[in-house]
Amino acid sequence: MLDIIKAAKLAMICFMVGCVFSTQGHQHYHHSHGEGELFMVHDKDNLQVKFVLPAGDIFGFEHQPQTAEQKQFIKQTLAQLTDYKQLVTFNAECKPFHSSLENPFEQQTHNSHYDLEIEFSFRCDKPASKVTVSLFAWAKTLSVIKAQWIKEQAQGIAELTAAKPYIEWPL
Repeated sequence: MLDIIKAAKLAMICFMVGCVFSTQGHQHYHHSHGEGELFMVHDKDNLQVKFVLPAGDIFGFEHQPQTAEQKQFIKQTLAQLTDYKQLVTFNAECKPFHSSLENPFEQQTHNSHYDLEIEFSFRCDKPASKVTVSLFAWAKTLSVIKAQWIKEQAQGIAELTAAKPYIEWPL
């Protein structure tokens, strides 16, 4: 019975995350160079993370790749981003069990602004109380990440920078 309650609770949190992500992604998010967004949901040993980042800050350009070098750079960078440690680390042992990363340039649109969306779901050996964004170490034009987080008993917002790239919350 306890497993059913836990599963129902996790499903509700996932539903809430989906609502937050879709609301942020479609209504409130404005594309601004140098600024990204981070959404996190933490429920006991499960942690979900989603980044929405301007392509220009990750790849150095936002137009459809025009040269073989640009296409190769996109491929290499996307491969680098499959390693979650290039984006985020925790003060607990967390292992990814699901990820989603799409090449923003695969969609042939006339949009001049592209965003990269990256999602990871983790299982942690104990609840994490500190999340550090490691992305600032190599995405030098990214100056701020606006973070929103939800956990079982609390929620919050924070602006992360290279000088303060972490969020901490009490367990």
